[in-house]
Amino acid sequence: MDTEHYKHIAELYAEAKGWQLSPFADKIIKRCLMCEGKCPCDTSRGYCPCSEHVKEVQEMGHCHCNLFVAKE
Repeated sequence: MDTEHYKHIAELYAEAKGWQLSPFADKIIKRCLMCEGKCPCDTSRGYCPCSEHVKEVQEMGHCHCNLFVAKE
């Protein structure tokens, strides 16, 4: 999967959740792809988006790696 395809999927997913991608999305997605699709901030979390991202956006306004952020 290339960066643009991943970004498009991430945008659709974020929109469905009522979120948006962060301004750093391109950089984060590149890191994610370098980690073979695993969470770029902590590969032990599994594939991105990890299982903790929804809770993190609800509690902090963004996920740990800052790919998904709540709309302001």
